[in-house]
Amino acid sequence: MKRAVVLGGGGVAGIAWATGIAAGLARAGVDIAEADAFVGTSAGSVVGAQLASGVSIETLLAQQLSPPAGSLEQARPYSQADADARNRQLMEKVGGDLDAARRRIGAFALRSETVPLEVRRQIVAARLPRTTWPDRTLYVVAVDTATGEHSVFDARSDVDFIDAIAASCAVPGAWPAVPIGARVYMDGGIRSLTNADLAPDAAHVLVIAPLGYADGNPVSGHLRAEVDTLQARGARVSVLVPDAASLDAMTDNVLDPSRCVPSARAGLAQAAQMATEIAAGWHA
Repeated sequence: MKRAVVLGGGGVAGIAWATGIAAGLARAGVDIAEADAFVGTSAGSVVGAQLASGVSIETLLAQQLSPPAGSLEQARPYSQADADARNRQLMEKVGGDLDAARRRIGAFALRSETVPLEVRRQIVAARLPRTTWPDRTLYVVAVDTATGEHSVFDARSDVDFIDAIAASCAVPGAWPAVPIGARVYMDGGIRSLTNADLAPDAAHVLVIAPLGYADGNPVSGHLRAEVDTLQARGARVSVLVPDAASLDAMTDNVLDPSRCVPSARAGLAQAAQMATEIAAGWHA
């Protein structure tokens, strides 16, 4: 496999920023839609699904810059900084046991009051261009609320496409966990905000991480170690994280749809500055 793209979590603002990044890269000659495989976590599962389904990047950008008047998107109260701080406290309580921490987060997800699941499915479905898995290779990561173990869904998994994306995007406390078979799943970002180590073997892996390296989040901030893992396999790895302007655009509440337009614009501008560097790996 020549190229794989990893798309990390980051709420609706992260979807918009990653879309801006993809559009800016494409305008500079780096079309990530040409990747051989996509790995999506949370927000990244949406962008990965859109790209794997063949929607043009310019169309996706236009949708972010001009949201439809009847959009189903809902703002949720959220702070990434607070979430990171709670995860640091949680890891202290469980003595650094990641599995125990994820099980506790899963229990929290199950007892949290959120919008009804069917309402959430409608929100997720409205983001997607199709209701069935695309022919292109797409891997979607979610985490079992009971065990804390992750699952990687794809077209061979016999899992409903919308359910898989909704599960990967099920931020604990913000959105409902999603039953799939006999299990109930939450956001794939509870394993990692990027899950880059789950990428298939490829000569070049491009990681687009709306929430950056997340070094202050001991539960989900594993990108640096994941890059090491990929490089140990022999892959060239490029990582795109938000610059200062992009961080300002997304703000600390990445679940706020009002941040989509500025986030998309910031991603577009940042990609123009980074394209030459990314192209060196992409076209190698």
